[in-house]
Amino acid sequence: MNAAEALQALADTVERVNRLADPVRASREILRLAVEVSQARAGFLARVEGPELLWTQGYSSDAEAEAEEVPAKHLDRVARAVRESLDGVQDAPPHMTGGAAPRGAVAVKAEAGQPPVHAFPISDPIRGTWEGVLGLIPSPTAPAELGEIATAVLTVLNSLLDPGRLQPEPVEAAQPVTRDGGPTFRYDYSEIVSRSETIYAVFRKLDRIIGARVPVLVCGETGTGKELIARAIHRNDPHRRHKRFYTQNCGAIPGQLLESELFGYVKGAFTGAERDKQGLFQIASGSTLFLDEIGEMSVDMQTRLLRVLQEGEIVPVGATEPIPVDVRIVAATLVDLEQAIAAGTFRQDLYFRLKVVRLNLPSLRERPEDVPLLADHFLRKAAREVGKRPKVLDRRDPRLLEALRSYSWPGNIRELENVIRRLAYLVPDDVITYSALADAGDPQLLGGMDADPATRPVRNLDDAVEEVERREIDNALRVTEGNKTQAATLLGINRRSLLRRLQKYGYVSTGDDD
Repeated sequence: MNAAEALQALADTVERVNRLADPVRASREILRLAVEVSQARAGFLARVEGPELLWTQGYSSDAEAEAEEVPAKHLDRVARAVRESLDGVQDAPPHMTGGAAPRGAVAVKAEAGQPPVHAFPISDPIRGTWEGVLGLIPSPTAPAELGEIATAVLTVLNSLLDPGRLQPEPVEAAQPVTRDGGPTFRYDYSEIVSRSETIYAVFRKLDRIIGARVPVLVCGETGTGKELIARAIHRNDPHRRHKRFYTQNCGAIPGQLLESELFGYVKGAFTGAERDKQGLFQIASGSTLFLDEIGEMSVDMQTRLLRVLQEGEIVPVGATEPIPVDVRIVAATLVDLEQAIAAGTFRQDLYFRLKVVRLNLPSLRERPEDVPLLADHFLRKAAREVGKRPKVLDRRDPRLLEALRSYSWPGNIRELENVIRRLAYLVPDDVITYSALADAGDPQLLGGMDADPATRPVRNLDDAVEEVERREIDNALRVTEGNKTQAATLLGINRRSLLRRLQKYGYVSTGDDD
């Protein structure tokens, strides 16, 4: 490519990029021309994610070859070299320097069978932060020094790569995944332990909406695995799985603090706001944000969330200009939102926005066939925590499995896990028998288990849940000798939620002391 051709290709590329709304296609055009004008063997784009560089897409000069993903360990050496260059390190280690590179690029020497790289840092000019890299892998036949025109073209191309264009390439749909002895699904749900048809129905619905850019509302009782579903959505989403998964419990902190956490604030917005702070919506842009206990959010906060869903933008506290964000919202609730709408505590328009896709998770009593499977899973998990061989359930005695299946489990999977963990730690033998269950278990729990399912009276669900909560809170406070922070951790809730429950159930001391 001569100078005239390079300049014309640059003009054509700039025109195409400015017309393209899709950031992935725009960055591919820039990357393609950068490889061609530099006569490189291949090129890649990577973005900064915390302390790491993560590969997003590549381009090969060989039309018949696909650009291979650059392994993380080799991106590490590129990251170190660029970071040292930006920090002005004077005496970089020998493996951080390479041969001649175009002006503006950092030369990274070949290492461990990996080729040299000419790395162009990509920065955010407004925030003054390093956001990524345009990497070129030089060809052995390319000229040692690029001409002025080629270097100028590369400089312009690099300036076109704003951080918003460092998006991962769409990934082909996952290979079908077959559950053990069960059906085949499009995506991987292996972290959700189940052989229940009711859960399989949820997986089939997820298969249809994983890659769609729509919010999801997950409904179900406490302890049914709503966050696991949200994580499965993120982990399988080809557009977002390359970034971290973010969570926020909307009932865990007061409204004003929640507003700052989600939307951020600017310096001087309120007393103590000594610097700008990004909120979760901005930090999680390009990723998934799980909003738990959405029904606990104040009406004012609901109004602000509605704007995010409608307009795709936020306004930090104290700011006047909106900031565009691209966040997939997965919300969860155990509150009946339709009743909350009738009571005036939840906005109907927000409800309709959130329930574009609604997933109803079954309680554990609706999937009793999963109880032994989950019990085995929690026994293995407990064994890993202490570095021992996992204990097993005695399947020769039908009373044990029947007892576990027949109990109503008002606390659902979380309650089952607590019971199994207690058995794993208290039962001295490797096999958990029915008699061991009676010795180490909770008498009230066993009373419900021992009853004949056909004759056991139906209990009021609210009373059953309250009974389980009281019992588990008592147990956690006993184990931690009254330390509320540690007790909340054992219970899988935050400290504020524990204090609310202590007050609700009339415990003598509900102060902040531990």
